[in-house]
Amino acid sequence: MKIMKKPIFLVLICLFLLAAPFLVLAAEVQDQTVEIGADQIIEGNFIKAGNIIDIKGAVHGDVIVAGNSITISGPVAGDVIAAGSTIKITGAVLGSVRVIGNSVEVDSEVGHNVWAGGNNVVLGSNAKVAWDVFSAASSLEIKGPITGGLWAAANAISLSSEVGKDVNASLDKQGQLVLGSQAKIGGNLSYQAPNDQQLVLKDGAKVIGQTTRKTAVMPDRLDASKAFGTAFLFLKIISLFSLLIIGMVVVSLFSKVLLEVREEIVKKPWPSLVTGAVYSIAIPIVAILLMCTIIGIPLALIIIPFYIIVLYVSKVFVGFVIGLALLNSLSPEKKYKGSLMWPTVLGIIVFVFITSLPLLGWLIKLCLVWLAFGAFLATQKNIIRDYR
Repeated sequence: MKIMKKPIFLVLICLFLLAAPFLVLAAEVQDQTVEIGADQIIEGNFIKAGNIIDIKGAVHGDVIVAGNSITISGPVAGDVIAAGSTIKITGAVLGSVRVIGNSVEVDSEVGHNVWAGGNNVVLGSNAKVAWDVFSAASSLEIKGPITGGLWAAANAISLSSEVGKDVNASLDKQGQLVLGSQAKIGGNLSYQAPNDQQLVLKDGAKVIGQTTRKTAVMPDRLDASKAFGTAFLFLKIISLFSLLIIGMVVVSLFSKVLLEVREEIVKKPWPSLVTGAVYSIAIPIVAILLMCTIIGIPLALIIIPFYIIVLYVSKVFVGFVIGLALLNSLSPEKKYKGSLMWPTVLGIIVFVFITSLPLLGWLIKLCLVWLAFGAFLATQKNIIRDYR
């Protein structure tokens, strides 16, 4: 028993140091309700995180939100970027809609594209998309017209409206693509499925162009030239916007932590890299060892998710460092003085791009995440002091 006391004590300290800022974030937003009344007007961008977000008023800019329940019934002059459990948009959006959630419903006019990922995704009967729709879901329903094309990957796809251009769909072995009686495809229909029976055409459904079924065939060897295919690009875009939303939350609530980590990376890059590499390997090993003991299982189940969270947020940290370095180099005084949001957004975009490069992308990503992870651990004393 004496042998186990010291490791468990050290892991408890490590867990507390890693979890402190994220526990503060959870405490701040868990019960927070953000409501914009119908008579309110938001000038500029609206960036918030909370449990319940209800936007009834007009927003003269972009809406970037994260929460459990998100409802947007007011008009939005820019884009909507949202991540949550339940997302419902009934207000007109002049820009694009980019959302990820368990249940997603877009039931309004959208001036540009719709990017939607989730368990259940619905484009309602009141929806009208001026450009294209890109979606990945378990269940996808398209009830409103799309002027452009549709790219979708889902188990079940139901189309009961008009699509002006091509439809490209991917189904799993048990999935179906159902074209209702009101469905009309102005271009070609191309779907990937094991058999023809997975396409169901109701009476009245029309496809102006050609209908083509493609079978999924695993290649004999990896073809690097296909690494940036449509599916890969779609997943990268979803990943990018997810990371951007997390970045907005970090900048809004933990700007000081962001600056401290950046300072540590700039001053001590090599020690930070080594520390990050060691801890990123050691913590999972400790968690596995704890899982082998009865008293250690609950602690291991707590360590693992917080470990994953810190590693994920490390991408935001390193993105901020990259973005700030770029903006500093472009500034006449070699020192950027604007909002921290813009270097974060720029840096995340650059980070996703360079880590998507074939062959070396994964290695670059690993080193950068280790670098930020190590810098975060090095600044943990200051983080605890600020948030206790």
